[in-house]
Amino acid sequence: MLRETTPRPAGPRDRRRRRLARRWLSAGLSAGAAGVAVWALSPPAPQTRAVLVATRDLPAGAALADTDVHRVQRPVATVPDGALEPAAAGAVLAGAVRRGEVLTDTRTTGAGLLAGQPPGTLATTVAVGDRAVLDGLRPGARVDVLARTDDPVTGLATGAERVATDVVVLAVPAATASGGLLGPAPAGATGSVLVAVDAPTAADLAAAAGRTVLALRAP
Repeated sequence: MLRETTPRPAGPRDRRRRRLARRWLSAGLSAGAAGVAVWALSPPAPQTRAVLVATRDLPAGAALADTDVHRVQRPVATVPDGALEPAAAGAVLAGAVRRGEVLTDTRTTGAGLLAGQPPGTLATTVAVGDRAVLDGLRPGARVDVLARTDDPVTGLATGAERVATDVVVLAVPAATASGGLLGPAPAGATGSVLVAVDAPTAADLAAAAGRTVLALRAP
């Protein structure tokens, strides 16, 4: 015959254990919820990019040496447009740079305008006397440069010779009262353009200064 048993009434010690168990369970749940909340609210680590920063104040015209810059990681969102790549040693500064400044392409000269041109290419100016031609030019246009020939005795124009053929226009600066990029323009000139040429052609253009005519090529 089975004997019916009745549960023993909980004593003070049992009740204390249950209260402690409930407290530990509650604390564990609270800690878990806090951990989930922190994980959900914490933003992910920002993506970074290597940039070059000046290690000291640098003057305009300085050629960057390895000791003038150091490579640092910056969040992509804070990196300025045109930031120089870490392999930019040797670039020449177009303006003064402060220590700690992130270097960009606008701080260097030559590299931007001549990027992609054959080695040894020079950028030189050609005066343009016809305002209509100047207004119609844009960077990337292809032009020929003709030079007027004069009779050595009478000084009268006898024709023209082609000094440069199929050269690319790099920039079209706004005309100023003082003339082109390299100083006063010849009489009657309204402005000048910057073109990419090889060294011999640059010398020919310099010799023909004041006699040049620009001819725009069809694309």
